[in-house]
Amino acid sequence: MTHRLTLSWLSLMALTLLGWWLGHQPALALIQGEWLLWAVLVLSAVKGQWLIDHFMGMKTAPMGLRLAVSGWLLAVLAAMALFL
Repeated sequence: MTHRLTLSWLSLMALTLLGWWLGHQPALALIQGEWLLWAVLVLSAVKGQWLIDHFMGMKTAPMGLRLAVSGWLLAVLAAMALFL
């Protein structure tokens, strides 16, 4: 189990570094524009759901609780998307 958590953590760190790299590349920002913002938002959604499932233990939680927490993530991401 510890090995899987370590791999999950390393994968989350890799996704975080990818999001940071995408956001800090001036050449990409000039060429791609809004596409880049949506890519970073999608990465945030993937990372957020991954955290909910693996580190908060919601993968085995009752469906109602899991839907409530995932719904909260969706609401936050939707609010962020409104300002893109």
